[in-house]
Amino acid sequence: MNKLYIGNLNENVTPADLEKVFNDHKISFSGQFLVKSGYAFVDCPDEQWAMKAIETFSGKRLGRHGVPRQSPGGNTGR
Repeated sequence: MNKLYIGNLNENVTPADLEKVFNDHKISFSGQFLVKSGYAFVDCPDEQWAMKAIETFSGKRLGRHGVPRQSPGGNTGR
């Protein structure tokens, strides 16, 4: 699994909002979105899916804010 960091989110963004955005763009993810105030994490099945998310959303707004990128350390080793 590759953990993906999604930063600069509006504090009102919910896991359901992120799930919809990922599903709308046909980007695979595993498990649930862990959403905190202003950022979130989600697992991608592999590096290819993580990179697809980064390429799709980098520099774009998810709702009002948000840019996914691979979390420091990359692969979680799970």
